[in-house]
Amino acid sequence: MTPRTKRIVGKSVVVTIIAIVATFALSFTARIALQMPIDWLSWVECTFIPILIGMPVGAYIFAQSETIQDTCDKLEKSYQALRDTHDRLTFVTSHDPMTGLLSRGEFMARMDRKRDDGECDTLLLIDPDHFSLFNDKHGHARGDETLVQIAKALIYLTRPGDPIGRLGGEEFGVLLRGLHKEQAMTIAENIRRHVSGLPWIKGPSDDVKVTVSIGGAEVSRNADPQDVLRTAGRCLLDAKQRGRNRVSFDYEAAKLRVVTPKSTLLETDRREG
Repeated sequence: MTPRTKRIVGKSVVVTIIAIVATFALSFTARIALQMPIDWLSWVECTFIPILIGMPVGAYIFAQSETIQDTCDKLEKSYQALRDTHDRLTFVTSHDPMTGLLSRGEFMARMDRKRDDGECDTLLLIDPDHFSLFNDKHGHARGDETLVQIAKALIYLTRPGDPIGRLGGEEFGVLLRGLHKEQAMTIAENIRRHVSGLPWIKGPSDDVKVTVSIGGAEVSRNADPQDVLRTAGRCLLDAKQRGRNRVSFDYEAAKLRVVTPKSTLLETDRREG
């Protein structure tokens, strides 16, 4: 006998016993009240009628209850599996698979949030210096390891609530919530120093040093995320032009440098990292 059958039979027996007791109580009470005799037929009726009716009906009802419960359990498992799959797909579509950071689209969505009067965030754009040359010399596998290391450094040096994303290729973005430029510059400088001091690849003849350039821009209320991104990009380009391994929040200086006759050279520098 299966556990399911045992449960059905057990419940049916309990219900039948209750029905027999209730039948005896009602029948005998009525007979005594009406001064009717209690004979052997009364005992048979009160015993076998509940058994003949109660057992089949009880077994059917409890069997249907077990079936419904099994169906509910299967639906619950299917729902949980579907929710887990949905969560995994949501994570995959909103995060970079290599670093685990936010994807560009998700990061931009986090930037586009409502801010109160006087509230300000700061965007940091972080880009490794001469990264294409690093890849050419040490291979793309080493390059990927370097990006993962930088991603870990960004997580370590920022607050848990600050969105961090890989915006494309080797460029990273950090949104420092509730911080103005002055405070953000300190964090950006800490990131720059931390990355430049990390133990990178040690070769037989030389040690490889990886540095990053950082550009920043404030994100005020009702600011267009794309405009802020362009401003931070100009500051990042300014940091690259001034020798790399630098932090730049000076939008005006960056703008002036971009419109100089050296703009073609700057574009070449950016492609090289």
